[in-house]
Amino acid sequence: MYKRKILEMDELQVYTYINWKYEYPYDFYNIPEEGIKETIDEIFEDNNSFYFSVFDSNDKLFGIYEYTFRANFMEIGLGIRPEDTGKGLGLDFIKECIHFGRTTFLYRGDICLRVADFNKRAIKLYKKIGFIEFSREANISFGKPVVFICMRLLNSASYLNDSPEIEYEHFN
Repeated sequence: MYKRKILEMDELQVYTYINWKYEYPYDFYNIPEEGIKETIDEIFEDNNSFYFSVFDSNDKLFGIYEYTFRANFMEIGLGIRPEDTGKGLGLDFIKECIHFGRTTFLYRGDICLRVADFNKRAIKLYKKIGFIEFSREANISFGKPVVFICMRLLNSASYLNDSPEIEYEHFN
C-alpha cells in the first residue's frame, strides 16, 4: 500500500497545470494563452465541479482530478503531467481517480468521462477498466474542432467492487 497526497487545487497548482505542454498529438490538451482566464474561472468559480491536485512522492504536481455532478452521473476529468504520460502509470491513476471520487463524495452511481477521439492510449485504458462508449459529440475547444467520445462506467461494473491498494493523505 502506498500514500498519495491529494489536495483541493489552489492557485499555485492551477498555474503549474495550465503551463503543462504536451507533445503532438496530445498538444491538443495544452491550454493556449487566450484560454487561461477561462480555465482559471472554471476551476475556481464552477460550483458543480471540484478540482484536486495529485502529488508525487516528491510533493510535485503529478496530475489533476476533476469531478462534476450531473443529473444522473458523476463526470470525471483527469490529466497526468506531460513528462509522465506513456509510462504505464495511467491505469492506476484512473482507478485512483474513481476510488477517490467515490469515497470523497460518497458516490455510488454511474461515472462518465469524455475523451478526444484521437487519444487512443486513454481510450484503451478506459475500456480496460470497463468504460463503454455511449455517444460522440463534435465540439470546439479553444478554437480547435474535436470529437469527444462520451464513455460510461456503470455502477454495476465489476471494477467498482475492488478498491485500489492506496491510502490518501487528503486535506481540505
